[in-house]
Amino acid sequence: MLRFDRLFGLGVAGLVFAAACGGGGDGSSASASGGGSEPVCTSDAQCGASDPCKIAACVAGACVETQAPEGKLVLDGLVPGDCKRKQCKADGTIEEVVDDTDKPEDYNPCTLDTCAAGMPSHAPDPAMDGASCGASSVLMCSGGLCIGCTEAAQCPQGGLCHVAVCNTMTNACGLGFDVGKSVSNKDLGDCLQAVCDMNGLVVPAPAPSDVPPPDANECDVESCGETGAIVHTPQLDGTACGGSSTCKPSSCAAGVCVTQMPLPGTDVVLETQVPGDCHSTVCDGMGGTLDQPDDADVPIDLTPNDCTIPVCSGGTASTGPAPEGASCTNAGGALSKCDGSGSCI
Repeated sequence: MLRFDRLFGLGVAGLVFAAACGGGGDGSSASASGGGSEPVCTSDAQCGASDPCKIAACVAGACVETQAPEGKLVLDGLVPGDCKRKQCKADGTIEEVVDDTDKPEDYNPCTLDTCAAGMPSHAPDPAMDGASCGASSVLMCSGGLCIGCTEAAQCPQGGLCHVAVCNTMTNACGLGFDVGKSVSNKDLGDCLQAVCDMNGLVVPAPAPSDVPPPDANECDVESCGETGAIVHTPQLDGTACGGSSTCKPSSCAAGVCVTQMPLPGTDVVLETQVPGDCHSTVCDGMGGTLDQPDDADVPIDLTPNDCTIPVCSGGTASTGPAPEGASCTNAGGALSKCDGSGSCI
């Protein structure tokens, strides 16, 4: 899933991104079972802690959790530049404390970005008065403002969700928020994207044009809805599914793959038949096929004028006498009749 936090600064923000992309397991601790079973883990990296204030380690093939030390930094929900930090208490709960080293960033070189007792401050920096500022260093700091601009391109450009502004009445630079700006869509297929909101924060928003991967159900089609949720639309009833075959006909019904087995011996599988082999292939009623004798499946008569005909008996091909009176060609080459015992008279 996407990770969204205010992107001020690179140090702590980088930690937040790393935490979002790092492993956390499935939120549970596994343990090795007895009886000579395979170990659950072979290294600490395979174990995920179920809580930010716990530490997971691989001990004797099992993942074991212990209490994190007091003061351990909690990255989940961390907002860079708010002069605060979240950390673990001795009892394993999370507390928010003042952190004056977590300085804010206003992207204005003419101010001092500091924390005072947990409160962000952007006071004018007297040392910067008269110093150059702006995108091309053609402007000048005065009383905490970067002044002298005639267009926004000359001003400090700000952060990811900022848009530079030049006040043409005072020729002073400022920053606005680029509301709705698409920041990224790292996790394609999750129906979400990252955009800037009216407070300059990167937040999740629906991505209806995203294409989620198909799930295990052949009888639905995945798409992204307007709210950012994955929508599962049923396939048309009757759509083949599940490797449908003659003896295992499967089709979609109300979004579910349904199989209705034919009765044993009733449906002849035409695609596997060999004509004239004295056998028939039929369904066995369990999705497979069954080869059985078929004395009606006689071979083709390749010698129609010799008073013998092909026959099947118990699934075996042989020959028998043609009926008495059947046409034949005698030894002299003249047309004649069969005598019913296999001879042409």
